[in-house]
Amino acid sequence: LEQLVPLIEDLTRDHLLEVLDEALASKVVEELPRAVGRYQFTHALIQETLAEELSSTRKVQIHARIAQALEEMYGEQADSYSAELAHHFGEAQTVLGAQKLIHYSLLAGQHALDGFAFEEAVAHFERGLTAKGLADSGMEPAADEEGAALLFGLGRARVATLPVYELEGAVSILRRAFQYYAQAGDLDQAVAVAAQPLPPAAGSRTGMAQLISDALKLVPASSLEAGRLLSIQGRVLSQEEGEYESSRGAFDQALAIAQREGDEALELRILADSAEARGYQNLFEESLDRAQTAIELTARVDDPRSEMLAHYWAALITFGSGQAEQGGLHARASLAAAQRLRHHFYLARSLWAHEVIFHSRGLWQEARQSNDEGLAASPREPRQLSSRAIVEYQTGNFSEGATYLQRLLEITQTTPPGPTLDRCLLALSSAEVARIAGTTEGLEVARQAAETLISYPSANPLLSLFSRAGLAWMAVVLGDSSAAAELYPYLYRYGISILLGYSGLRLSGLLAHTMGDLDQAADNFEESLTFCREAGYRPELAWTCCDYADTLRERDAEGDRAKAITLLEESLAISSELGMRPLMERVLSRREILGA
Repeated sequence: LEQLVPLIEDLTRDHLLEVLDEALASKVVEELPRAVGRYQFTHALIQETLAEELSSTRKVQIHARIAQALEEMYGEQADSYSAELAHHFGEAQTVLGAQKLIHYSLLAGQHALDGFAFEEAVAHFERGLTAKGLADSGMEPAADEEGAALLFGLGRARVATLPVYELEGAVSILRRAFQYYAQAGDLDQAVAVAAQPLPPAAGSRTGMAQLISDALKLVPASSLEAGRLLSIQGRVLSQEEGEYESSRGAFDQALAIAQREGDEALELRILADSAEARGYQNLFEESLDRAQTAIELTARVDDPRSEMLAHYWAALITFGSGQAEQGGLHARASLAAAQRLRHHFYLARSLWAHEVIFHSRGLWQEARQSNDEGLAASPREPRQLSSRAIVEYQTGNFSEGATYLQRLLEITQTTPPGPTLDRCLLALSSAEVARIAGTTEGLEVARQAAETLISYPSANPLLSLFSRAGLAWMAVVLGDSSAAAELYPYLYRYGISILLGYSGLRLSGLLAHTMGDLDQAADNFEESLTFCREAGYRPELAWTCCDYADTLRERDAEGDRAKAITLLEESLAISSELGMRPLMERVLSRREILGA
């Protein structure tokens, strides 16, 4: 009621109360419960209908009066109501001008960022830039501090909302803010813009390498500001540029600065990013060492992003090496940190870590639930689409699995050229499900994706490994002995791994079988049996039993037939219990051949 009085020029307070009583009696409005003198429309349609009856001129005038009245009423607290004021000043822009719209849009965007409301922040900053006449897609730097602040805010908001392969646009916006601050001599803000952490973009070039390089020229070489920038440079050089020695040097220099200055927050960020970089370089022991050191620091430093990354890599590496329980503990800690961070990319990644653990233990319902939550957070996340396709094929839902592969394919068709994660996972998952389904469908698309990725000199070692694993599955499906012989030495080095739901030892055994070395295949399958049994990875144990039986049947040495029958019985028992229909059918066909 107090907000309405200043807006009604031709009504007394008593007359206004009479009008409100009539509206209450006719159920157009209702009093808010437990709030004397506050009202709301009984239905949104009533509000919309009444608003539609007003002329455009009248609407603008009403919004102008509301904006001015609210600003006066809020007084010194007006900034706390910036979103509301930005709305009304925006609707009244033709009458009141753009300045207060810009002011409150900037504040509303910053408040939305602080509250993790990233989509709202994007809308506020875009509205402010439009009112200022500054395009969000241009290349020119901001003309003043207000424009730079709007660009910085929009860049941060888009970093938190865009998929990884579209981050170049967000970095372009950040660069325009950086250029203004650098030219204006505001080095603190320039460094703050350049030090904005981006989600790791393996294989995708965002332009961040150049931005960091420019920022480093503005600060003393051994300063704390340089340490912050070097920590980001280390990650960017590794994942985006493929410059691994330079990356290591940047991390080492940054860590020395952080430890000299006693800055544990910076040290934590460096260790977490370094764990990520080394994981993508297939340096798993080094990655785990840095992740564990980072985890120790999280007890004293509140940084959910670094905490999430450290536990994420600790989860993948410990689980991948057979330490299932330890991997699960780290996965849960990673998810807890991601939930505090509330960023779609990190939330999806931590949920994916959960999913692959559930998948590898045959807990399909839990795997699907984690996958659904991950796709809800990040609908175009390649990890989730790839792994969900494999889950559906494992359980015989081929048509449903194919829809996830199709979605992954569509992403690769819109991603800029480069050795990117989506192409790697398309190659691997398409070939793996072809082996499960007993078909060659989709292999040519997978081959093109894998060979394209590997052809890039800057291709990330981990993505190259998974792409070659995709080529290995193709060699097995097609019976290509020469390709199998070429791939075997490379892949066997990483045999003890189950990061993407399959045992690297089993794949090595299949390659050895394909190239005709049945004794080597048997050795690899024995290793896989031991690994999967001890770790509790039952789906892979079941597949290993079946594939090992094929090798024994073909080798046909003394005792091989009896052992093959025993292995098939174990495989059938597990696959039946877990509902793995394609494997069940495969085992039954083998038993018929053996006459078991």
